[in-house]
Amino acid sequence: MPRLNTTMPDSYGLSLSVYVPTASDVNPVETGDLLTWSTTDGYSAVPAVAGDPLQLRAKHPVTDPLEPLGCYVYGFSRVERLPYAGTAPALGASVENDGAGGVRAAAAANGTRVLYVDTAAGLVDVAMP
Repeated sequence: MPRLNTTMPDSYGLSLSVYVPTASDVNPVETGDLLTWSTTDGYSAVPAVAGDPLQLRAKHPVTDPLEPLGCYVYGFSRVERLPYAGTAPALGASVENDGAGGVRAAAAANGTRVLYVDTAAGLVDVAMP
């Protein structure tokens, strides 16, 4: 039987709210636009350009850089808030176990991605593959 609706229900897969610092009346983000993660601010994205990996897709339009944008997130299953010790992992970095109940920056990319760093609390939000 052919599928009647090609859009997946919103309850399938990972969805997040992000900010798009470049969004404006002149450079709007439209429903369905493809985005990639930014490493300038936590939970931020930028419009994708040719050759970028498929990472995020806008659920609705925004024209204000301070307006949260709901996105479908590709390639990740969930986001976890985890403690870290020592040097804070950078936004966009991969993390690994530190052997003491937390995480540290990984020497090589491993599919995880740091989305937010709270240096005062010693916590990072990590997108898990």
